[in-house]
Amino acid sequence: MSESREKPAASPLDHECFVKQGPQKRFIEPRLLFLIKRKPCCGYEMNEQMVELPFPGLPPDSAAVYRMLRELERQGLVRSEWQPGEAGPSKRIYHITGPGEARLEAWVIALKERVRTLNRFITMCERGG
Repeated sequence: MSESREKPAASPLDHECFVKQGPQKRFIEPRLLFLIKRKPCCGYEMNEQMVELPFPGLPPDSAAVYRMLRELERQGLVRSEWQPGEAGPSKRIYHITGPGEARLEAWVIALKERVRTLNRFITMCERGG
């Protein structure tokens, strides 16, 4: 039997990872945490709402979104429950947890740091070095 090891909501190493690796993962995690915090919803709704969020590049594909939702739930950052559909099948509705809110706050801190770093670089370029 293997033990499941869950990571804390956000550690200093997570912060470094958020700052350095965000674009390669298309910022799926913070987008989903934000959308779920704003309003608990199903994966389909989140896929539709991704285009509204101001991130560069294309929104992530639905397979990546669902993989990330499963991972967020595994880590205890979100929880889900099945709700019967009004006219169709049941939907899995996601809710953010306390650790999920803490992780989103860590993302905000890391994104602010990224903006400061990029602004310093832009200023250096504009001054010619």
